[in-house]
Amino acid sequence: MTTPPITPDQKPLSWQQVIDNTGYLSFEQAKRHFGLVVTKDIAPQDVIVFHNALWQRDKFHRGAHERHRYLVSESYIRLYPKIMSWQFAGSYYRLCPDAVIQLPLYPYPVLLEMDTGKETAKQWRSKLTAYRLEAVTNPHFALWIIATGGPLRLKRLQEWISQYQLACSWHLCHLDEVQSHVPHWHSLPLPASAVDQQAKTMRHHYYLLSNRQPISSLEAEAKLKQGWIVGAKEITTDGVISYLSPGPKGF
Repeated sequence: MTTPPITPDQKPLSWQQVIDNTGYLSFEQAKRHFGLVVTKDIAPQDVIVFHNALWQRDKFHRGAHERHRYLVSESYIRLYPKIMSWQFAGSYYRLCPDAVIQLPLYPYPVLLEMDTGKETAKQWRSKLTAYRLEAVTNPHFALWIIATGGPLRLKRLQEWISQYQLACSWHLCHLDEVQSHVPHWHSLPLPASAVDQQAKTMRHHYYLLSNRQPISSLEAEAKLKQGWIVGAKEITTDGVISYLSPGPKGF
């Protein structure tokens, strides 16, 4: 299911839309985002009440992957004012992202992947292998990974992603940064078949993710040694642009 395009006069997001577009809404989310205290009288007849949450019947699956479902719904709620469309799960070419969105300033789909902190390195290797192969064949999409772990988890994710030299733009951030760190990809990914061969000769540029200010390679190297991470990477016809971030705050 895809939401209609966002317009300045669009009505505020409703809790019913969250269930329709993600299949899940916890009682805590209902109260925090919509001021709704869920009771048996309020719960719609076409949803299942389980573990203090509302589940869409056709997406219930006996309550499996509850933490993951919560992250998808929370991301949708926070992204809603900033996106043009949302497609929950499904498939994109040979990939199976958690959702596909459209951003106002990027002409191609952005594929969302959620990380609850429980996914193993093996699971991510398999997932990133699929993204790498698909990006070489069909480079016109971007990958956005939304995570809930602490700084060490984000640094580990960044390392795993960087190892695969994805032939597409990508962005990594904590759930708490979703609203403030919406990527603004303007350039097009390279059409790509030879990313590996070109990687060593491509020019590298570094920017701060917070304000998009350029920094030198020496400054970037120093920040990376201090524990900063590459929070986003953009492949352009002028080279590779890496955006550095100190990681999530508040931990």
